[in-house]
Amino acid sequence: MSQQQTPLAIAIAFTQAWTSHDMDTAAGYVAKDITFDGPMNHTTGDKAYMEALTRFANTVTGLNILAAFGDDQQALIMYEVANSPFGPIPSAELLTVKDGKIQADRLIFDTYKLRNAAPSQPQSVGSAE
Repeated sequence: MSQQQTPLAIAIAFTQAWTSHDMDTAAGYVAKDITFDGPMNHTTGDKAYMEALTRFANTVTGLNILAAFGDDQQALIMYEVANSPFGPIPSAELLTVKDGKIQADRLIFDTYKLRNAAPSQPQSVGSAE
């Protein structure tokens, strides 16, 4: 995790880490004051972020990166995660990186499968996912 890594390299490495359940490596890419904005969760701080991401990562069984682009401050990565309770979930994530750490994570995905999985129970998906 060199600070010389581009935001794109960080985004890919981070995504590969958490989807393969290597949460220690994933956490190493996250800034202490990270902000997360997603369709089903909003968090501030690395502890809340990693707790939510870990809950979701535990259900992930695979990753297919569809596209990834970046500049000197941000990376946009589109991927599909295989997920044991919900099936494949296509997602797009905009990560803002400063000093080699992810400062902000903005996630977009279709919540239909999650919302309809168990209507009587609230769903907890964060991340990170």
